[in-house]
Amino acid sequence: CDLHQGNGTAFIFQEDRSVFTFSIHQENLYPVKEKSDLDIGLPDFTGDEEYSTKLSSELRQIWQSFEPDIVYYLAGADPYEDDQLGQLKLTKAGLKKRDNWVISKCLEKKVPLVILLAGGYAFRVEDTVDIHCHTCRIATMLFGRPLS
Repeated sequence: CDLHQGNGTAFIFQEDRSVFTFSIHQENLYPVKEKSDLDIGLPDFTGDEEYSTKLSSELRQIWQSFEPDIVYYLAGADPYEDDQLGQLKLTKAGLKKRDNWVISKCLEKKVPLVILLAGGYAFRVEDTVDIHCHTCRIATMLFGRPLS
């Protein structure tokens, strides 16, 4: 869930049927795209509602067809509306909703989860830090361990 497609990950696992790669990203942005198992290229200026609807719909379908042993979740901060590089327009509330949905679904399915913080080129570095901190707070809250 980043501004850019996970093209390196997609390339590495293209032929590995035991790994399901999913990328939701801004379509009209570098890098050169590789083929993931599921790529959702979003148009410029996609906001919270469209992003959330698309993400939850696609993840529901993935969960029905693939039972992972572990999930690696790349929680990118760069879909943020004030990011310098991209044109997605997610608010901090929208990014919190994204994190909450992904983390909650993994807990519900009892699938181990690795959260990777990535990206974030907001004009104010404090916004990027805030987004990453919220990801950590949501995870610790949902796992029942408050972050001090």
